[in-house]
Order: sequence, then C-alpha cells, then structure tokens
Amino acid sequence: MNMNGWDVVSLVSVAFVNAGIQSQGGSPRNMQVSTDTLAAQAVFRTWQIAVGGSANNLIFNIPLASISGTVTEDGQTISQFSYESLAARVQFVLTFVDGNSGQNLVVDSTRPPTSVDSLIDVNGQPLSDEVHDDLIKKALIAWFGDNLSQFNHVFASIDLDPSTSLSMQWAFCKPTVAAYTHVCGSSLANSYLGLIYNTAGKTTPGSVAQIDPSFIPPGCQAGFMLSPATFLTNFLTPAAGQQFGLAPDQLCVDTNELRIMLAAGAQVALPKISTGNSKGSGAAEGAVSDSDTYQPYLIDLQVAVDDAVITTYSRTSTEVLNESYGTLSTFNDSKSWMTLGFDKSSQSLTYTSTYPPINDHYTEQSQEFEIVQSALEAVGDVTLAVYAALADDAKLLVAGALTGVAQGGEQLAPSSAESSNKENAPDVSNLVSNLTSPIQLPGAKPFAVKQAGLYQGGFFLAGTL
Repeated sequence: MNMNGWDVVSLVSVAFVNAGIQSQGGSPRNMQVSTDTLAAQAVFRTWQIAVGGSANNLIFNIPLASISGTVTEDGQTISQFSYESLAARVQFVLTFVDGNSGQNLVVDSTRPPTSVDSLIDVNGQPLSDEVHDDLIKKALIAWFGDNLSQFNHVFASIDLDPSTSLSMQWAFCKPTVAAYTHVCGSSLANSYLGLIYNTAGKTTPGSVAQIDPSFIPPGCQAGFMLSPATFLTNFLTPAAGQQFGLAPDQLCVDTNELRIMLAAGAQVALPKISTGNSKGSGAAEGAVSDSDTYQPYLIDLQVAVDDAVITTYSRTSTEVLNESYGTLSTFNDSKSWMTLGFDKSSQSLTYTSTYPPINDHYTEQSQEFEIVQSALEAVGDVTLAVYAALADDAKLLVAGALTGVAQGGEQLAPSSAESSNKENAPDVSNLVSNLTSPIQLPGAKPFAVKQAGLYQGGFFLAGTL
C-alpha cells in the first residue's frame, strides 16, 4: 500500500459517518434565498454522504422535503415552481478548523459548490421541466454561497502534538500533521472517510495517499493502519537488530522494497552453540577439536514483508575443524515465513508459520583432505543446532516487532519458551487506547478490535465503534 509519506491512516465507514450526521443533527433544516429575480424557500431532510466523489471531494445527497419559488422581472411574477421530495447531489470539500478538542474536520464553507451535479425527483428521475430544474439549482447554489456554514457537523476531531519526539513511547500514535481522505467504494458500507497523519514530530505532510480499504473485513466499521514504511522502520528493523545483535549501521533498510538486509561485507558473531557431543582429538586422525562448542557467524540476513507475510532468510558460517592441514566450515541457509494474526478471545497479537521452513547446508574445505567420520558427525550436530537457533531467531524477531507495536515502541524480545506460548502474545489494549485517544468521532463507542495483521505490508487493526 502506497501511503506516499504518511505514517498512519484511520478510516471509518461512510455509513457510520452518515449515522453520526443523523444523530448529531448538524445539517441545516431549511433555506430561504432571495436574489434580484429569484426567491425560494425549502425544507431539508438530513444531508448524507453519497457514493462517488474523489479523495478530496465528497458528494452529498441533499434531500428536499419541499421547495418552492418565484421568478420576477420588473416587479412582475413571471414564473413559479413548487415541488416535494426532491434530492440534489452536490460536491463539498472538507477542511480542518480549530476546535475545543483539537482540529475539527468540517465542510469548508469558504469553498461552496459552483454547480449541482444532479437534481432528481422521488422516482429518481430528472425534472421534466428544464426551466424549473435550472431555477432550483440556481437557488441552491445562491444559498450555499452565503449559508454553507450552517452545515456545522464535525466529522472528526484530531489532537495534534508537534512536540512529540521519535524516542518517546507511543510516538507513532501521536499525530503532528494531518489531512483527510475519502475512499469511494461501490456502496456506503465499503466507502470510507479517513484521517491520514504523520507522527513523532514529523511536520512535513505527504502527498495523496493511495489507500486500499480492503483490509477492513465485512462487519467492521473502522480501521487503523501503520504504513508499511513505519512498520518496517520502527518495529521490524529494531527487532531484527536486537535479535541478531546488530548495530544500526550493520543493517540496510529499503522502504520501497520493504526489505531489511545485512550490510554488504558484514559478519556478525552469533551466540556460541554447544552440540553436547565431544569428539575425539588428534591431527593424525583428521578429527575435530575435543570441544563441543562452536562459533557461528551471521553472513547474510534478509527480512522482507510481502503483503501479509514476513519472510526471514539467514545464512551462517561455522568453522567445524581447524587443523594444520586445513579447515572445514559448514554454511547453513534458513528461510521461514510468518503470518501475523489476532486472537479475539485474548485480544492479543499472534503469529503462525505460513509454510514449513526451508533449511539447507553445505560445507567448504580450505584444501583437499579426507573428511573423517568424526568431522561429518560434527557438521551434522552443528547444522541441527544452528537450524534450531535460526528458527528461534526468526520467530523471536517477529515476536519482538509485535511486542514493540503493542507496547508503544519498546523492543522487548520474549524468550524462546514465551514465543511458542500463545498466552504470552502481546495484548493490544494499550495500543488501541493510544491509537484512538487523539481522534474523536461523533457517536463512536470504544473501538473493539476484530482483526489485526499485515496487509500490503502495513500493520492494521480493524473493528467496530
């Protein structure tokens, strides 16, 4: 998902927004307008957002319970009209204004519409009288020009905090600059009004975000998504560094390809492994050392986010034998795939293996010599031990990223035992509280999470209000 420089998007269904307009009673009740030649009066029903529009323009359905008017010329009435149950479709632009609880998102009354998209009767048909159709549209446009501020509904409020620093806990939940977006679907249920914002003190807005709301499943009214770049940079990269003991300059982060890589030429010592099986000794036998402890080195690491799956590839090099006549090293390649999920019963983030992991190995000798049985056994023991360690590393890397999200940026890698215990998966209650607290929606109840995971590389929560 290309969020074009924005960190977070918060979406709410247009159906929910319309219910808020209805319950809050923010749309105008009637209109009276008079020009040099036209006088009209109308009674409105509740204004509602309709299907259609664009990222910045919302189409509103303006129901007219009744409208009547008179056209005069030189003081003489030359035409009259009177209709019931009409509906006008008009495009409005929204804007942010200062409010009691932050920035309020409202209709921009300084940019009234200059035309009416359509005017239909109770049967959904255009008016048969083209003159009356034109007069009613002119009356509406004239009234919007001076009175659009009467539509005082607040669609959302967002509390901006430009003082937040990146190092603060929950910095990724604290908006510093915001915009709105309208995502038009095929119906009101899958059309959304969204707030997009940057966090952690970043005041430069992004360009138009390309939001795909498909991550919100049927039955959910709202969703939050951290951009793919935010999830990769703020959570997956620190978790990879922590899990493999890497300094920041040993990792390369590509936010376009959503990939983390070990820096070229880097070689990092991993925790030593013990096979628990001491071998014989003696150079004449060509055997390995009598020690059962070996030092693996990480020589390649690639962590990629592909839609909903985190792929971890790692390669290690471990010297098994070092004698005067040569050395023997084993190289282990491990690849795993993890899918994030959500346990509704415990309200916690989880992960599972998407596919069985793939493990390969090969050996290299510094020069030709006969590899005896004890060396082959050592290679086998080291391979199994390294595979087990890398499998844990891949799981704990994902678990560390999830813990960082759930605990506001604290990178707390669980132990191997905890990583396999679903009861210790990170709870989302603090995450939900911090994500939702800067945003107020009319008529909203506390956000209840129904689904979570990755979608097109971004981390999301979806639920009901």
